[in-house]
Amino acid sequence: MGNRFQITFFLISFLQLINAQELQLNNIVNLAELTLDKSPIVQTNQLLILNAEGDYQIQKSLFDYQLMSGITTDRTVSNLYSFDPRTNDLSEDLKASRFITSLGLQKRFRIGLIADWSINYSMSKDNYRLDRFFRDVGANIGEHTVSSSFSLTQPLLRGSADVASALEESSLLDLESEKTNLNFRNSFEMLQLANAYWQYVAAFQSLEIFRENELRVQRVLEITEELVQADKKPAGDLAQIQADLANQVRQTKTAEQQYYSAKLNLGRVIGLSESDSKTLKEPNDQFPQVLASGYTNNINVQDYISLAIDNRSDIEASVLTEEAIKTRLSLAENGKKPQLNLSGFVNYGGLNFGNGLNNALSTFTQNDGRSIGFGVRLNFQFALNNNNALGNYLKNKTLFENQQISNENLRRNVSLNVSIAVNNLQNSVSILEKAEESLRYYRQVFDNEKEKFQNGLTTLLNLILFQERLTFAQLEYLQANQQFASAIVSLRYQTGTLLKKTNSKITTELFYTIPKK
Repeated sequence: MGNRFQITFFLISFLQLINAQELQLNNIVNLAELTLDKSPIVQTNQLLILNAEGDYQIQKSLFDYQLMSGITTDRTVSNLYSFDPRTNDLSEDLKASRFITSLGLQKRFRIGLIADWSINYSMSKDNYRLDRFFRDVGANIGEHTVSSSFSLTQPLLRGSADVASALEESSLLDLESEKTNLNFRNSFEMLQLANAYWQYVAAFQSLEIFRENELRVQRVLEITEELVQADKKPAGDLAQIQADLANQVRQTKTAEQQYYSAKLNLGRVIGLSESDSKTLKEPNDQFPQVLASGYTNNINVQDYISLAIDNRSDIEASVLTEEAIKTRLSLAENGKKPQLNLSGFVNYGGLNFGNGLNNALSTFTQNDGRSIGFGVRLNFQFALNNNNALGNYLKNKTLFENQQISNENLRRNVSLNVSIAVNNLQNSVSILEKAEESLRYYRQVFDNEKEKFQNGLTTLLNLILFQERLTFAQLEYLQANQQFASAIVSLRYQTGTLLKKTNSKITTELFYTIPKK
């Protein structure tokens, strides 16, 4: 008992440790894998496939073997008329019982052919001594009747071989469409994850900037205090710098709130609870670098549009959906035809008298009482107005034409979105380069101004002004890095190269490099 408890406790502790380590992952690749595993939206996307599989199974069931059977037993008591001749041989009411059973099998084939086989058996008896041939056989002697039939029916117009499996084929195309589109749906979650993660990184680094800025102001306050003590600066400057420090502390608190919000928002995208989101550790990824990303100035938009047309799984899925609707349209068009079925059938039956199982089974083998028949049947059916078939065809035709419009519109929007994504990438690179240049100059200006302030060559107001400009330049540079990182993943999403396959491996290159043409 003690060993079982120890093993159970160890397993629970081990699982909790694994879960804690999983939630504390702090790089974008591991968080992306965690998103594919935990995101409710990803799980919902998977359910769409299961739903399509259910529709396919339903249509596939049209070609299942259908087994039909039945059993009936009854008993009747008849009070005969006085003038009924059977009353001469009966001392009581006419009592009859009957047992009937049947078994049938039907199979519909994908060429439109329908096969039916059935066998029926009945046994009846009564207390009247004469049988149907007026032979005195005694009371309660069983009459066994067997009939069986086999038929083949082939539709000649409606429901022929070219459309018999249309619903099954169209539902299979719908299933393939859902499976194909799953990649693109999940890639959108990767886009959301990447944007939330880069926002998280930016919020973390922004907090560091404000904390660093707060320390700078604190250092300026210390320098000012030293200058005041040395009678090189008026004591009134302390109030100005203390006010500035209080403002910097306020900004740091605001940055802490933004960092907290970014952390929980990242947990939301991943699919974590509020408590689990809080356990996310500080990010250790840096933003992508322009040179390492593979970016060049000679980007050709048309090359990336072609890349998107080749890789976007939603385009492929929409084509499959169009083909599925086209298949259903052919079925609807076929429904406008009259129904003409040709059937061939064979019947076999037998009759025997007597109690006992041997008399029941001998109806299959004995020559006496046997009946064999065969024939051909031609059935014709057609609705004169045929409004149902015409309306169904019109609806499917509308769906097909609408899907064609949607497919063309999808390609048009893909081209536009790729062009926007490329332009956004190009602009983000330019913005990043200028932001870096601005930061470099502002840092140099602030260092110079601080030195001047120490030497009494500039005012405290100028120092505070350039310090604020340095902080603003740092935040602008951070924002430019975030925009560039988001531009990379956006271009990958728009070109269908962010998540090519559902089970494809998540790598760092997906978030740090632009797609290759």
